Amino acid sequence: MKKFLLLSLIFVSFVLFACDREIVKKEKEARTYFDKKQFSKVIEMIEPIKPSRRGPRLSLILGKSYGELMEFNKANLIFNTIAKRYPSYKDSLITVYLLLAKKFEKRKRNDIAVKSYNAILSLEGEYNIGDGFYTMGHYYYALNNVEKAREFFEKGIENITNANILKKARSELMSLYESLGMYKKAVDVSDGDSSTDILYKKGEIEYKLAKELFSRESFDSALVYCQDIIVINTPKTLIDDAYFLSGEIYSSIGDYKSALASYKKVIRLDMYRNTPIASLAKERIKALNAD
Repeated sequence: MKKFLLLSLIFVSFVLFACDREIVKKEKEARTYFDKKQFSKVIEMIEPIKPSRRGPRLSLILGKSYGELMEFNKANLIFNTIAKRYPSYKDSLITVYLLLAKKFEKRKRNDIAVKSYNAILSLEGEYNIGDGFYTMGHYYYALNNVEKAREFFEKGIENITNANILKKARSELMSLYESLGMYKKAVDVSDGDSSTDILYKKGEIEYKLAKELFSRESFDSALVYCQDIIVINTPKTLIDDAYFLSGEIYSSIGDYKSALASYKKVIRLDMYRNTPIASLAKERIKALNAD
């Protein structure tokens, strides 16, 4: 009986050893095909092997092959199985997801890139996906999911390192805040960015904010934003408006000398075009001089 058990153990050990050698061989061949970008060959070779026998390395190659062929859902199912069975492979999976996300972005498939980034955040909720925060924010903003878009844009402006992508993230977050009537937060996002596009958007929003503050009789704060538009000198189409609103503010607080100076500046900027705002400025000057 003992001899039979011993022979059985030897036989099982031999079978397992042979299986392991076969898996190692398959893994080597699969890597060769993968390196040659023969992803369909990889899939054809690995798929017939039972998932329980593949092990994490062979499964990872299979998932990456599906990812390279843009079949993310199949790849993700495999990666999820690896994550559950082999927790120590979490870092490897994050690396793969990141690489795939970048590939999807290059191929203009941000819809799949977003799935890949979401998979990373499912594995590690606070993981810094860097420039990917813009991809996520832009995707959800286009879907009108303001809450998610805001979350990713806000993380983006803290973590994005690419200057051009950071500028786009700032610009779109400013637009998002503007759409929500959060003008002060929109202006704050522009801090530290002196690019033409950001300054232009900043000036537009500052004017809206100045008008809102003026209507609430927060005259000092409203004047600060009017003056900032004048200092940054953009948008040029709003400079005369900023001067006129400054005149209205000065008039409201009884500083008529400064109000006159502001209204006169509006007229000088008009350059004989007789715009409605210049006509209003002339009326204000006439009224102040009459007093």
